[in-house]
Amino acid sequence: MRKSGATLESVPELIVRWGAHLGLGLEARFAPSGDEEAFPNRVAVAGPDASFLAANRGAALDALQFLVHEAQGEREDQKLAYLDVKGARLFRMQEVMAMGQFAAEKARELGSHTLGALSARERRWVHLVVSREAGLGTESEGTGTFKPVKVFRK
Repeated sequence: MRKSGATLESVPELIVRWGAHLGLGLEARFAPSGDEEAFPNRVAVAGPDASFLAANRGAALDALQFLVHEAQGEREDQKLAYLDVKGARLFRMQEVMAMGQFAAEKARELGSHTLGALSARERRWVHLVVSREAGLGTESEGTGTFKPVKVFRK
């Protein structure tokens, strides 16, 4: 583990300050995700310029989140801040977890079901949902950044 820098509690103020340096009017606050195990420490970013962060499939938001994680110096999910603009990431978490639940039902019925290519965080959400179901397992398949997830009966 690297030496810690910014504390989790200081992240909203850090985002507002960095946004101001870039000429962006941002507000940031902690907001519950409804499933703290899957989406811990959600920081809702709002303000007149927040939509700029969500443009281009959230590329700027991903970059800002990367910088926040670097400033925090942590690597444990439960200690890192996760940024969200207009609830887009929260919605995606709920969508992927519903897909995982659907795949679990199909795997119970058919023996296995494979979901299409997902990012690492999305795959984690599927693994988490399925781990909450008795008698089922998951496995990421293939190589690369985006991989399919197979859900199967044990």
